[in-house]
Amino acid sequence: MADEDDAARGARRFQIVFQGDGRYHWRLFNPQGTPQARSMDSYATEDEAVAAAEEARRLISGAPITRSANV
Repeated sequence: MADEDDAARGARRFQIVFQGDGRYHWRLFNPQGTPQARSMDSYATEDEAVAAAEEARRLISGAPITRSANV
């Protein structure tokens, strides 16, 4: 895992995490290694978490920026 982390350092990356509850989550890190987002859902398998991370990556890249009205 250390080699994988070393290779990803300096790049934006998703990480799949196995939680103590027996489920998987994804986390998104910025190039400095700071967590920026995580999955709100948990997944029964690592493959499901990877698929969800891939979908999030696809959706994020095309997401528009909107401004909320002052309340």
